Amino acid sequence: MGACVKTLVIGACAPDRVYRLKDPDAPYENEIEAAVIKVLSCLYPAYHCIVFGGGFEYEGRVSRPDLALVARDYSHWFIIEVELVSHSLSGHVLPQVVAFRYGAPQPDCARILERELGIGHSQARTLVEHVPRSVVVIANRRDPVWETSLAAHSIQFGVVSLFRTNEGTEAIEWDGTLTVLEKNLGFGSYSAVDRSLRFPVQVALPDGPVQIADAGGSPGTWLVTRDERFTWITKERGTPAIMEGASVQLRLSYDGAISLKIPGGR
Repeated sequence: MGACVKTLVIGACAPDRVYRLKDPDAPYENEIEAAVIKVLSCLYPAYHCIVFGGGFEYEGRVSRPDLALVARDYSHWFIIEVELVSHSLSGHVLPQVVAFRYGAPQPDCARILERELGIGHSQARTLVEHVPRSVVVIANRRDPVWETSLAAHSIQFGVVSLFRTNEGTEAIEWDGTLTVLEKNLGFGSYSAVDRSLRFPVQVALPDGPVQIADAGGSPGTWLVTRDERFTWITKERGTPAIMEGASVQLRLSYDGAISLKIPGGR
């Protein structure tokens, strides 16, 4: 008997139903990248999977990822770096993905998203500058050191493996979970006269009292009401420290907490 190789038998036992794992170290990075595009496009139909090489500047260096996975409702997106574990974690991988996590997006990010998603430039800029994004590394094999090091920066990790029958039919295994850490609920404005935030009527909030953390992180109770045109979100007590007409954003975190952001930080 030969060495044990991870093998899948799909359906009836037949030569064309037996898939054996390809040597994880054999494929080139572009082969893994093509497999990632294929499997993510299949398993995550609520997203656009696109080639994305927009620059992110961090500590004087510009780094560029491989792909992006953008929610079709544009509420959040993932920046994806495809890597081989034979590459240096500290010398190659971490400097790049840390730039995607903390760095400043360059102007070409919006231009690429505009082109690949078929959206307007203003919407693409909003996506880059204000819509929550997460960073994911997808590699050709699992490595606990990589996972621990990436998790320290809240960077997610997944693995793609390639299988093939003796006749050459290929299959792809995806080992990972993409966790949505935060979503954009929408953009609105503040009306000082009404002491209320005004949002589109379809914003995903229930009517009634809702706990919302203000731009400074302090939680408070706000009352959500609707008319035919707008959703009004009024602070139950006190007057919000927001300028008349200011743009505001609501975000929903993975644990259900809602926060108020002021785009631009003011």
